[in-house]
Amino acid sequence: MTAGTGIIHSEMNPSDSEPVHFLQLWFEPAEYGLEPSYEQMSFAPEAMRNRLLATVSGKTLDTPTVFIHQDLTLYLSRLDAGKSVEFEQPEGRKIYLFVMEGDLVLNGGEHRLNRRDAARITDTPRLRIESGEAGAYLMLIDLP
Repeated sequence: MTAGTGIIHSEMNPSDSEPVHFLQLWFEPAEYGLEPSYEQMSFAPEAMRNRLLATVSGKTLDTPTVFIHQDLTLYLSRLDAGKSVEFEQPEGRKIYLFVMEGDLVLNGGEHRLNRRDAARITDTPRLRIESGEAGAYLMLIDLP
């Protein structure tokens, strides 16, 4: 969603009996005064299994993503127990990592993150992410 020059929105749980788990992220756009817009895309769960799947990006990538007016790419991954992925980016960029479910270890045990933990990572152009015994569902954002 691009809020642009102004929008009205609300989020709600349509269920009276089931809890909702909701994560809302806001990023400042690279430029202001944009027309409000809304975009939605579905991704197959298997497409993110044991790999990083780009889902939102301000860049043109080989796979379809939701467009954002900012120099970032948001990836999702669902790692099976003991599986790992590696992420590499140019020097000087940053990483934001959020664990939605499970637990994981970074760079061979250097740091451990559990459910709902987050990490802001700088000066680390190469990151190895390994899931624990329960597996992990994570979000990684490549930032300028």
